[in-house]
Amino acid sequence: MQPADVVPRLLRLAPEIMHTHAVALAVNHSLRGQAITARLDELAGKRFCLHIDDVPVALTFEITTSGLRRSQSAADVTLRGKLEDFVALARRREDPDTLFFQRRLVVEGETETGLHLKNLLDGWEYDVPAHVRAVLPAPAATVVLAARSAAQALLALGRLRRPSSRCNNRPEETRRAT
Repeated sequence: MQPADVVPRLLRLAPEIMHTHAVALAVNHSLRGQAITARLDELAGKRFCLHIDDVPVALTFEITTSGLRRSQSAADVTLRGKLEDFVALARRREDPDTLFFQRRLVVEGETETGLHLKNLLDGWEYDVPAHVRAVLPAPAATVVLAARSAAQALLALGRLRRPSSRCNNRPEETRRAT
């Protein structure tokens, strides 16, 4: 069984209120320290529903000036699609316009609200250092960000190293064995 088969089955077992709460918590945490929060008031009070067809589950949220909260009121706009497509959107592996034109993402209701929400999310450049500073005390944030920079530098060095460099002069067969 593949993870793509297991996750929808697990999601069917939990009540929708748990899904809604978990998504709102994750999004609200991700928003901490992000510049996009200054623009949430543009959509404050609007409600949207994520209708995940293959689970099936419908999660309705209200946008507030600080993030999302669960809503039991009717949604202004509904975004309908498969779980894998929503995950691809969240991970920025798919473009919402592409999914829309391929009919893998359906927008129902207030088109203007859906377009505004899409544009807001499309323009969100996630600022990891700002998030770290917002969620950790200053000394811990400094250490975490320094470690992140060091790890990025090491990864960059690893990409620069060629198989024939002095640091890597063992025969290929020997390298694979270790």
